[in-house]
Amino acid sequence: MTEINNTKTIGSVIKAVEVLRLLSTSETGLGVTEISNNLNYGVSATYHLLNTLRLCNIIEQDKDTKKYRIGFELFRISSIAKNQNSLANIAQVHLDKLKEAVGETSNLVTLDDNNIVYIAQSESSNLLKMFTQLGARVPFYCTGAGKVLLAYQTKEVQNYILDKTDLTKYTKNTLTTKEELINEFKIIKIQGYALDNEERELGVTCIAAPIFDCYNEVVASISVSGPTSRLKEKGLKAIINHVIRTSEELSFKLGYIKK
Repeated sequence: MTEINNTKTIGSVIKAVEVLRLLSTSETGLGVTEISNNLNYGVSATYHLLNTLRLCNIIEQDKDTKKYRIGFELFRISSIAKNQNSLANIAQVHLDKLKEAVGETSNLVTLDDNNIVYIAQSESSNLLKMFTQLGARVPFYCTGAGKVLLAYQTKEVQNYILDKTDLTKYTKNTLTTKEELINEFKIIKIQGYALDNEERELGVTCIAAPIFDCYNEVVASISVSGPTSRLKEKGLKAIINHVIRTSEELSFKLGYIKK
């Protein structure tokens, strides 16, 4: 066992968690050498770690490509954790109601460092729909939900996260400078919602609003995402109103009193 900050930890468990986090960022899976290089682990040690996780069904290996990806057991555990998550439980009825009102997928998202994490969802019944796996981590700056969550942080937190984030340009609309994002945060706080204007993927728009708790702090964001053309046909203003109304209802349920 090692000791970090006077707290005893097991190094192999920390490495296993780092492996899972890395695999969660890949849609097609990663090979043992890729994982080893990314995490700066020895190939042999990485292989034994992967083999252990595979035997526990936490990860699985593609028979053809030999690449590893998140396994069924982790999804099962995640599903149980979702049911135990009070915020996700409280929000689910609101997500379902929002999905029915606008006919598009609704999401509940929290901030984790400079990423957002999807913790609850109500999936659209449309054949063409936006769907992000629960537990998925996405860069904050190119999503409506992420920009909302940062907009209501202190300037110190905003600067800290922005300074450590690689602002990759995903589309022509992606905001890739600190100045652009800080200005965007100011606009979001004035209007009370954020738009992902095809900033992560062309043809996809997201509308998000903040969720406050009883301490007047933003603890999550609720959003609607769908094909840009369909959202425009339905009317962005109407969808924005639905999202804001839902965020206010959920905030009230968490004890927030608007001043």
